[in-house]
Amino acid sequence: MLKVKPLKAELHAHTWYSMGEKIKVEGIHSPEQLVRHASRVGLDVLAITDHNVFNGAIEAEKVAKKYGIVVIKGEEIETAEGKHVIGLGLSEYIAPRKTFWETLDTIREQGGIAIAPHPFDIDNKGVGKKALACDAIEVFNAINKDRFSNIRAKRLAKKKNVPMVAGSDAHCVEMLGYGKTEIISEADTESVLKAIKDGKTKVMGKYVPVRIIKDWSLKRVNYSYIALTHYIYENYGLPKRLISKKLLQLARKSPKKADFLFSAIAYAGLFGATIYSAFKTPLRK
Repeated sequence: MLKVKPLKAELHAHTWYSMGEKIKVEGIHSPEQLVRHASRVGLDVLAITDHNVFNGAIEAEKVAKKYGIVVIKGEEIETAEGKHVIGLGLSEYIAPRKTFWETLDTIREQGGIAIAPHPFDIDNKGVGKKALACDAIEVFNAINKDRFSNIRAKRLAKKKNVPMVAGSDAHCVEMLGYGKTEIISEADTESVLKAIKDGKTKVMGKYVPVRIIKDWSLKRVNYSYIALTHYIYENYGLPKRLISKKLLQLARKSPKKADFLFSAIAYAGLFGATIYSAFKTPLRK
């Protein structure tokens, strides 16, 4: 009997349709750029999960055959409680700010499955223990600032026997494939979704290097420069306004004069989040 080769899947990725709040630009690359790069790095499956929009998923599916990759249409949906749920295998857009339970119902009405991304993240955007109501839990998020939250998510999934997946939470092509899930499945959307629900998955995760996160962050700042400038003047008083304005100006000079400074800030932020998370997350079962 021939052994089925597992599919390599990226189940959490954002295109340039994903937008932020203070920093407007979140995703950097187009849907086709993500699909093309996913193929180049050896992925078999790519889920497009933009924040509260569906355009990127539709566009990516149109070029999937061209690059020989299975594209799963998805969306990372903000609930009325301010939490995030990923719907995979969707046929149409799901409006945000429905309750958590309404969001799950809507995903399943479309024949999709619900994934709980970064359920215990430090930014409090995860659904916490409500993740148990989803079809699978993202137990490894490759850009989680607080590394211990992944440990907590995996512990919960294993204890309650809930299917586990990984996700890069990629916001640029360079992040693709760091949070990878191996899936025992045929290479089509319906089979992949069923395999995830059945727990035929293996998490293959490593963290996105800080260098890539720093470069992405600086691009976001530069692409959002005008909007950020307005936000600073409208919302910050002295001296916060002056400091923020100076940092914004330095960001425009990167990767030259400001590169060392922003690298130091990135590593300091990661260190601080990890220490905070270590105290916050109980390591005993």
